[in-house]
Amino acid sequence: MNADQPSDAGGARGNGRRARPAAEGSRPLFSLSLDAMYAARDERERRSEAAAVEAARREDEHRAGNRGRFEARGLTDADRVDTISKVKAAFEGGQREVMLVSFPSDYCTDGGRRINNRLPGWQDTLPAGARVFLEFWHDALRPGGFGLGARILNFPGGVLGDVGLFVTWPEGRG
Repeated sequence: MNADQPSDAGGARGNGRRARPAAEGSRPLFSLSLDAMYAARDERERRSEAAAVEAARREDEHRAGNRGRFEARGLTDADRVDTISKVKAAFEGGQREVMLVSFPSDYCTDGGRRINNRLPGWQDTLPAGARVFLEFWHDALRPGGFGLGARILNFPGGVLGDVGLFVTWPEGRG
């Protein structure tokens, strides 16, 4: 050993800094690789696309569940009493209609086009979940002089949105 350069067991030099081991093929402390950056970006994009596909799948399942529940809907006696109460309250409040139900236009067999264009036969395009209201109107409200109407309620992104089914009545007796 050289007497001019004291040594210690930790491999420190006389100036107090640790010497970096000189291993063959060692990486520098700071490096950057385009291949690694491209790979990381590709992986982020793949994960983002996979998340979007999964979100769309969950949304489709949710919509299918909602549609299934709507199609299986029935009217209870409590629903009928509630509807009649709403009609009476709206009448007393000076209104001329009450919405019975709303649902996405794509539940209709024609996507709501007959309703939007006020074409005859729009009732035939209604889904099962809305037909129960049509039957209730036909059996309980029509004989009392009430009308039935339907219209598109909104146009998200310029396309047909929700349909509203309404019980209507004239402003006066005549």
